[in-house]
Amino acid sequence: MTTTPARQVRTVCSYCGVGCGMLLDIGAGPDGGPTVLRASGDKAHPANAGRLCTKGATTADMLAAPGRLAGALMRDERGAEPVPAPVADAIAETARRLRQIVDEHGPDAVAFYVSGQMSLEAQYLANKLAKGFVRTNQIESNSRLCMASAGAGYKSSLGADGPPGSYDDFERADVFLVIGSNMADCHPILFLRMMERVKAGAKLIVVDPRRTATAAKADLFLQIAPGTDLALLNGLLRLLHDNGHTDREFIAAHTEGWEALPDFLADYAPDTVAALTGLAEDDIRTAAGLIGEAGEWMSCWTMGLNQSTHGTWNTNALINLHLATGAICRPGSGPFSLTGQPNAMGGREMGYMGPGLPGQRSVLVDAEREFTEDLWGLPPGTIRADGVGRGTVELFRKMADGDIKACWIICTNPVASVANRRTVIEGLEAAEFVVTQDVFADTETNAYADVVLPGALWTESEGVLVNSERTLTLARPAVPHPARHSPTGGSSRPSPARWATRRASPTTAPSRSSRSCGSSGTR
Repeated sequence: MTTTPARQVRTVCSYCGVGCGMLLDIGAGPDGGPTVLRASGDKAHPANAGRLCTKGATTADMLAAPGRLAGALMRDERGAEPVPAPVADAIAETARRLRQIVDEHGPDAVAFYVSGQMSLEAQYLANKLAKGFVRTNQIESNSRLCMASAGAGYKSSLGADGPPGSYDDFERADVFLVIGSNMADCHPILFLRMMERVKAGAKLIVVDPRRTATAAKADLFLQIAPGTDLALLNGLLRLLHDNGHTDREFIAAHTEGWEALPDFLADYAPDTVAALTGLAEDDIRTAAGLIGEAGEWMSCWTMGLNQSTHGTWNTNALINLHLATGAICRPGSGPFSLTGQPNAMGGREMGYMGPGLPGQRSVLVDAEREFTEDLWGLPPGTIRADGVGRGTVELFRKMADGDIKACWIICTNPVASVANRRTVIEGLEAAEFVVTQDVFADTETNAYADVVLPGALWTESEGVLVNSERTLTLARPAVPHPARHSPTGGSSRPSPARWATRRASPTTAPSRSSRSCGSSGTR
């Protein structure tokens, strides 16, 4: 392989929600075709200014991984060996079977399970197809597993699922509250930006049951008992109120419901919160003092708060701290949820979870359904007001119970990543028709598919990805899809033994790890 790049392509990293800009060096590969030789940080990109973590820096190695799908796979009956098929035939068969199931059982018998690693355009089209044309209320995303609580918390507190801050706030904050997030390992570039500000004098509070790499850098580490974050956040609000560290003018001008809070906070005295959380009362008071006396402060959180039975209330309580202190929508301050996947924020903007419609709209609002119907050229009343499912786990449970007959799974690997794995497998086995769409042949979920469609990596197509601060970055085509230079135009496929074994022994442990939030192939 040559080490001299023929050209460079500007794009975006595909791993996490930080959304770092990258430069890909393109040159000749072993077969003479174009390949990615090296990835480096894009100094002109606002998210990372040239920095890359280990994952981003080794992108070329990931792109060279074997096992790519260069074509479609189909099988005539369950348990049969999958055989390569022309993509056009696989798409036609998929359309025929889905049409048949909708006609026989109704639209809610068809489900879509999509991903925060799809492009913005693909997410938009998936939601449009499901809610506007198939008219099913069963479309879910693997983002439900990580970001639904943050999205619902933003909506219930601020009216829209739009993080109000930006990465530039990291350079302006005087205090950071990092709760339920190990930024050092999971969002390294933002962690480095934060630590530069800490070195300049800002204070770092870390709340986590584990002593993580992020906690090791904290000025104040609150090693909280698992599941007690809500008590701590309400206890901090109580102390901010008691100590006169609230912004009364901001509260009066921009909030509702404050008058009910003092009575509510009576249950969260410092000694009570200390007993609930396992923290020292003095440490809780110190944290409240740092926040209350800060000129500007920002909070960062992710799965430690989101993946909870009361995750929405965790987000709501954290935002309440910002509203009470007026530390929101100004440089250096704000509640900042850190997104797990490279385009989960874009999917939230496109409404692919629950009742969402593109542009922060909802099927639950008459005027917003009407607007979308007009935009999509649909007759009035086409988009259903009840067009909302109850989450990822519920979707697979309904499939196992026989209510959902078909499922199209795009760019995610639920057999390896969804909780209650047995329910997922039972659902896929019970379904009449399962379609998967991925970039790799050998995934746990593909083993249950009747049709496997080949996807394109983000380096092989054009699309937009939206990061945690809602910066949009265009991913440009860098190399062709394997089908374009495959000697046979065929497809890699799982071994017959593996395919058959998945049906015979559904509890077999996964043989390959999944990426962030459960995707086996990034877009």
